[in-house]
Amino acid sequence: MSFLFLTSCEPESALPSVNGNTSQVVKLRVWLWPGSGLERLVKKYMADHPGVDVEIVSFQFDDVLPGLMTSLATKADTPDLVLLEASQLNQVKRFQNEFFNLYDYGDEREHYLDWKWRQAESKDGGFLFAMPVDIGPVALAYRRDLFQMAGLPIEREEVAEVLTNWEQMEQVGLEIKEKTGAYLIDNLTNVFMSYLNQFDGYYLTPMDHELDPHVKEAWDQAIRFHKLGLNAGLPSQSSAWAAAAVNGKFAVVLAPSWLHGAFKKVAPSTAGVWDLARAPGLPSNWSGTCLAVPRTSRNPHAAYELAQWLTAPAQQLDNFIGSGNFPSTPESYSTREFLEVRDAFFHDAPVGQIYSYTALRYKAAYNDFEYEGIERMIKEGLRRVESEGADPEHTWEDIVRRFKQTNTGG
Repeated sequence: MSFLFLTSCEPESALPSVNGNTSQVVKLRVWLWPGSGLERLVKKYMADHPGVDVEIVSFQFDDVLPGLMTSLATKADTPDLVLLEASQLNQVKRFQNEFFNLYDYGDEREHYLDWKWRQAESKDGGFLFAMPVDIGPVALAYRRDLFQMAGLPIEREEVAEVLTNWEQMEQVGLEIKEKTGAYLIDNLTNVFMSYLNQFDGYYLTPMDHELDPHVKEAWDQAIRFHKLGLNAGLPSQSSAWAAAAVNGKFAVVLAPSWLHGAFKKVAPSTAGVWDLARAPGLPSNWSGTCLAVPRTSRNPHAAYELAQWLTAPAQQLDNFIGSGNFPSTPESYSTREFLEVRDAFFHDAPVGQIYSYTALRYKAAYNDFEYEGIERMIKEGLRRVESEGADPEHTWEDIVRRFKQTNTGG
């Protein structure tokens, strides 16, 4: 677990005083993880609000939830504000009494995508767990050079027209493999997640809590790409993935907006080689974050004010331009600054326009299922298929058996 502490540059003694007494300073502790882009905005908030002193504690992603549950249980080192990913939020929804209802402080829903706001509520809609931050709409990152070598269109609008569905993607993959030797996709997990998330990202049916049919469809689609020899089998952001991205070993990546940073970090030499187009199939969104105020907060109202400011349209637009984190505030999408954002790494693609097309058309129903366990089983199963040669049918049967044991307490 790594920690990074940031505090106000101004010592308490230097703060303005009233009637000779030092002003009361509101102290807040905020838990974030690297890549959120919020650290810079928190510093700006402190500069504009000299009566607020914010300590940022930076966790690795996998440590946030265990750390939060421990702090809630022990009432020690507790945060006033914590950044949670969508699956993490679902896991804490059964502990509603451990969080402040943010509806007690305001209702800003008019500024946010309906599905994203609903994601942050309780099932009955009467409790707001968190303020929406960013989202992860999915686009298709593709290598222009490999498409050109295969005799395929290379301009993004033409690519989107050629790849409107998964069947067309298979055909393009076979052409690329035959004419260039490159694989179509980087790994099966990206196919599975992008496919499933077209359909609310549900793992269970709402009534009987059985595996949703779309889960098996997503598995079958990923396995089909593998059986056709279109899968490079390289885990995202691994060293092997980075080398293959540089050397042109795969032609496309189903890329949620937050994956851009990984491309630029591990394969900077490919700037301009990659481009972006709309992904095949229905609009898909992969993950996203929000800011919650635990019941242990010492200053819940001040914590809410900070969360509301950080997630307001102006700050979300600022974070998108500065860090690439995609806004959950649709009014940001029509601003000149947003529309003019182009990414040189992706051949000057208008990233805002491409991803907002998906964000505005994405549909999601309410979901509070703790799906981390079944998702982990499926990802591990896909890894075994692509790296160990495990039989896909037997692997799926094992996943279903383990899921039923877990889901029934067996």
